[in-house]
Amino acid sequence: MDKSNKTGIFLHRAILLFLSTLFFSCDTEYVDKINDIPGDVVQVPGYTQIESFTFKDTENNAISGAITDDAIIITWSSYMALPETIKPEIVLGTEATVSPASGVEVSFKDGTVYTVTSKAGTTKKYTIKIDLRQKEPKSWTYNGGDFLYKGFMQNMTNNGSSNSIDNLWLSLKDTRVYFVAASDKKTEYTAELVYLGVGDATLFPAYGVYYFLPDNMPAGQYDMRIKNGAYILQNTSVDNRFKVEVAEPDYFSAERYGSPIEKKSGETFEIRGGMMNTITSAVIYNNKAKTLIYPIEIVSLTPYKAVFKVPSGIPAGIYDRIRFTTNDGSSVLNYTITIK
Repeated sequence: MDKSNKTGIFLHRAILLFLSTLFFSCDTEYVDKINDIPGDVVQVPGYTQIESFTFKDTENNAISGAITDDAIIITWSSYMALPETIKPEIVLGTEATVSPASGVEVSFKDGTVYTVTSKAGTTKKYTIKIDLRQKEPKSWTYNGGDFLYKGFMQNMTNNGSSNSIDNLWLSLKDTRVYFVAASDKKTEYTAELVYLGVGDATLFPAYGVYYFLPDNMPAGQYDMRIKNGAYILQNTSVDNRFKVEVAEPDYFSAERYGSPIEKKSGETFEIRGGMMNTITSAVIYNNKAKTLIYPIEIVSLTPYKAVFKVPSGIPAGIYDRIRFTTNDGSSVLNYTITIK
């Protein structure tokens, strides 16, 4: 065979190889699958991409995720309340499926994984990543110390003065209120965070954080700190840190936290406050019908909490007052209990 024939054969094979490579590289979304009939080959869709990912925020606004190679990136502003769960609507490539399925409620957090499976059986995973656009919150400035009673609901709010807080990321699970002991400047006590938000007209009247001191926290001096998202906030006045005075309550007071509630006969409920262990009896009534007064059973008492039980025989209805009798007298609390 002469050289011209060899060259022609080589060029012919090279062209076939190029065309076959071009053909297969342009057809990556389909996968060959052998049918039940020997030698019979069909092509099925191999799509594993997420076309779109949308859900509603707490104010019913549509939020869209940006789809990358292996992630669903959701940009979130810190001024928006962060939902615990979401129900995303997911659009997929041809004949693909996804798990968890579109419309299924999932945790809204970094690391939630979606697995897309094509009709051909190939899979691809996408991980939710929350891109938090958090503005640095405003710390407070105390020129002196503060005095906090255990058992009483405490707060750090925006009161329009220098002793206020602002620009918080309104996410309970990403916020921690804690106190560092002045005695060794390292022992920490984490408070019970009960509300973080813009406030309402009753229990939480102002923007900020509301919390209870832990029961096991010794009286003494502390530095208060709030971890909110990526930031740790504390008194901007360095000279006045470790001057928060925590003390045992020295007078009786009950908190409205927990109101309103619904209860049946035999069920219990808890009231929090200071010197709760001085309660000797308690009754409930409706302020518009003060003659209809019903005693409630004391289950347990501690300095900071009282547990009561609804006894049988109390008529169904709404009772908006509790009157406590203590060792030092009596006290009335606006607290609404609906007896079913």
